[in-house]
Amino acid sequence: MLEMQMTKDEIDLVWREISRIETCMMVTQDGSLVRARPMVGVADRSAGTIWFVTSRADHKDDQLRRDPRVCLSYVDTERKTYVSVSGKASLLSDRQKIEELWTPNIEAWFDRGPDDPAALLIAVRPEVAEVWDDPNAELIGALELLTASSGADEPGFRPGNKIKL
Repeated sequence: MLEMQMTKDEIDLVWREISRIETCMMVTQDGSLVRARPMVGVADRSAGTIWFVTSRADHKDDQLRRDPRVCLSYVDTERKTYVSVSGKASLLSDRQKIEELWTPNIEAWFDRGPDDPAALLIAVRPEVAEVWDDPNAELIGALELLTASSGADEPGFRPGNKIKL
């Protein structure tokens, strides 16, 4: 698979878009299945981390302990911007960081506020990102799918810029 060195502009684009879009689908490995669920993250470029507050009851922590690899998929259909971030997740019980990230949206999921023992942090360290920010991204993406299904090792179209973070 083609991988390009990431330019400063591409790094800026990734962090800007995931900060702006915020909500993504987090994909984890669940045994022989893959699972995706919507999550709201906080992109912290200075720490090189995307933070999520989650509940221990949702079983993501069990999945991430078994396999820390995640894929985060961000979509803004109005602007036709799509970002896929792959990396490794860590689980933390840092109450100070949970309090720092706490919002009314998070509050709706926890009865006891930031001190709720069910609240858990997921810290995702991005490794690779792909960005589609082209008005024709849907068409190019569809063309890649058609090309990829032909069995060729290297599809003729690359709709996104794959960049190592």
